Amino acid sequence: DGGPKDQSLALARKMVPAMGPPSASYMERKRAAVGRAKGSTIDDARIAPRGGFDTPDVKIMSRGATPLLPRSTASSADSCCAACPCLFDFASSCWLTGCVLPLCASVCCTCTLACAGPPCSPCTTPECYMSLERMQSAVHNHIALWKLQHQGEPSAGCPCYMCCGCLNGCCGLFWVLMDMWTYIGGGAPITFNSVFGRSAGWTTYTRRQAWFGGTFALSSKLCIADADRVNKQLLDGPMDRDYYLGVHPLRPMSFDTFSDGKKSFPLALPSGACPMNGGAHATFHSSFGRYLWNDKAAERMQASNPVVQRAAAEMKHNFAHAKRAFEAGEDWGGLWFVDLFCTRLVFWGMVGVDMGDDPSSEVYRTAMWAQNNNPATSRHMVVPPGEVIGKVYAAQIEEKVASLRKIFAASPALADYEPLEAIPEDASELRRADYHGHPPRRVSKAEFIDQLVPATIIAGLLGPKTLANALMMSFFGGLDIGPLSTAEERATPQCPPPGFDFPFGDDDKLRLVILESLRLAPAVYETVFLLPEESSVADYAGLGPKRFPAGCPVMLSYVNTAFDPAIWGNTARDFDPYGHAAELDGPQARFNGFNGVGPRGQRACPGRGLAMAIMLHMLNAIDPHERVFAS
Repeated sequence: DGGPKDQSLALARKMVPAMGPPSASYMERKRAAVGRAKGSTIDDARIAPRGGFDTPDVKIMSRGATPLLPRSTASSADSCCAACPCLFDFASSCWLTGCVLPLCASVCCTCTLACAGPPCSPCTTPECYMSLERMQSAVHNHIALWKLQHQGEPSAGCPCYMCCGCLNGCCGLFWVLMDMWTYIGGGAPITFNSVFGRSAGWTTYTRRQAWFGGTFALSSKLCIADADRVNKQLLDGPMDRDYYLGVHPLRPMSFDTFSDGKKSFPLALPSGACPMNGGAHATFHSSFGRYLWNDKAAERMQASNPVVQRAAAEMKHNFAHAKRAFEAGEDWGGLWFVDLFCTRLVFWGMVGVDMGDDPSSEVYRTAMWAQNNNPATSRHMVVPPGEVIGKVYAAQIEEKVASLRKIFAASPALADYEPLEAIPEDASELRRADYHGHPPRRVSKAEFIDQLVPATIIAGLLGPKTLANALMMSFFGGLDIGPLSTAEERATPQCPPPGFDFPFGDDDKLRLVILESLRLAPAVYETVFLLPEESSVADYAGLGPKRFPAGCPVMLSYVNTAFDPAIWGNTARDFDPYGHAAELDGPQARFNGFNGVGPRGQRACPGRGLAMAIMLHMLNAIDPHERVFAS
């Protein structure tokens, strides 16, 4: 009809050459490049550009209904590159403006931003700080564009990366810092805002969408911010997350693999229409549902269970003591008792292990170590500088991990564990599709526990207690967002507003309160997947159409979808659990709180039911009218 969308599509068609079969030299170079990046053999189906303007499994990357533009390769470029690939890359890569200058500018911008607010410059105004953060973010978009477009080829003709590569042998840390600069530069505002108390970490995500649109860079990933594209990808798209988790990339050497060398970490296993999906992700989900969150686990988590009642009584006592101290203006000690309550019920509900009351027991000490998320544990799994820190604490970590494995191996929940032989008959249509034509992988009990240990530390314990802490802060003055925030950000509640009338005793309403609190204070900001083939986006950070290669990490931002007015309307920034009920819970919900679209999605958290049961017990435990847990 000649509208703006048609005009944009017509312009995009002119910019991208017609689709043609890839040449032999192109295929050979790409196969070698991807192999170097991933350390594995990749078949031609994954490397070759496929489809056209209507390729269904990558359309999600476009804005609205505008389709993706798969990249084609000109034969003349192939000839030049085959004749002299190094010279061709160096001469044609625009390394000066695409890499060197943005890297130099980012050093200045990031250092300026670090010094612009508390604790260095407490008098900085929000307006001044916001302008500096926007400048730093804009520069990072350019750096990240270079890095994302040269996956697995860090030199790519850029002298900065080439020099660091030469120095890698004698000064490996220097290379790590350069190679990770897009994370350091892009993730800096999250650190400055959250750790320094300038603002909440989630504001980094919402500000970038306001400044640059629905597609931009953040923490060395291509970020997709609008809810329609995020939800479509979660429901229908290929999801190979690799070793990306949240903001941080993880250390592959920290996690176990199957006997054939393929990764076993369940939070990174591919799912959906992934060419490399062998059904291992679906196997873990099915095994989790069969042994860890099943009818027996739900029975253990009933309010009448003695272990649950003891945990609730302990929670009530500690809460009352802290509340009295807080109201008296005394040191109330923080929310340590919330972490203890969540840890007790995660171990009890998931594997049937009672921590007991003896802090010197092995089970108690190991469980509290696993939930602590201390630097020794978290940095063991994250780079940089995880490799250095991990080696320092390696002995301690291995001792604790071995103890955790022993606890899981002896747990009642896994006493009768047997590898899956066939796809479960009660598996949903989506889960059956997630097997991707493969039978369940025969995962031994030891291998399943190897998967369960890091998943418990990173997600099973950290997620529930993060949500529980946000809920509980409603009784202790609420959460302060920090001084360097906009008026709209300061008006956005991060937990149930102090004085909120909790519907104690009504689990249906409490469930909505829990989910609404999770929406406004997400425990997990994002999920990541790798592009299965070369693709383009219609508009990257306001810079127009840009191409990205296979293997490019793409972030789906839950922070941005939580505030999308297309879902939540004009009350997107209000705490309104009952007004948002249809989108928060139920079969058609669109809330991304548990790594899915409501209860749906290939990546939906298998422990969602357990987490909700823990939150309900925690709130009912502090009910002044004792409608669920009587003294």
